[in-house]
Amino acid sequence: MKYLCILISLFLAFSALNAQENEIAKLTPDDYSRLQLPPLSILFENARESPIVEYYNIRREEQETLLKTEKRRWLEFFKASAGYQYGKSGVVAYSEDNVNLYSYSDTEQSYYSVGASISIPFVDIFDRANRIKRQKLAMESTGMEMERWYDEQKLRIIEAYTSAEQFLSLLKIKIEGLAFANAQYKAAESDFISGRISTQELNTQKGYQVTAYTEYEQNRVYLNKALFELEVLSRTKIVNK
Repeated sequence: MKYLCILISLFLAFSALNAQENEIAKLTPDDYSRLQLPPLSILFENARESPIVEYYNIRREEQETLLKTEKRRWLEFFKASAGYQYGKSGVVAYSEDNVNLYSYSDTEQSYYSVGASISIPFVDIFDRANRIKRQKLAMESTGMEMERWYDEQKLRIIEAYTSAEQFLSLLKIKIEGLAFANAQYKAAESDFISGRISTQELNTQKGYQVTAYTEYEQNRVYLNKALFELEVLSRTKIVNK
């Protein structure tokens, strides 16, 4: 049941991430200009909310239960038995003529028995410490696996965070360049209509505008990829529209 809950959590998480990916793709230049990345410490802490961490916690909980069971296995060496009977007794006898003769006793009678035994397999006695140790090692191994996953996740978050910071800084410059190129082209259009510049000069300004827009779009794609990776790794909603 617990594992089913984890699968449901994963499904809901991926659905939410798909919706968030669409939000990131719809960001405008103004949105990028106002975008601020949260501190790394918050991203690290939120990463612990991953279903993978819940999976490791469930595994460790199961192993703790097995350890408790293993420690109580010495109770299997002792066995107790008890019985109780109450009622009247009757006797059936056979005569020489094959006639059944019944004899009853009106006295109420009760019987009980109590017993105990000890059975100690030497294999279980001498291997008990090893079994408990193996179970403790299994618990420690699960904890170490979770910490190793968390350390690797932090490294992946740092890598995505660094890329996002880099592309975000570049994109803000590209936005300014695109705005300037658009303004220059509009001015060139007015000058062309007024006859102050030639077609070649207008085409040159158009080329500057196309180059600025291409660089902006390329950088925007790289930034969106880094932002989406960061949200997936840290389970943190970075873009709020």
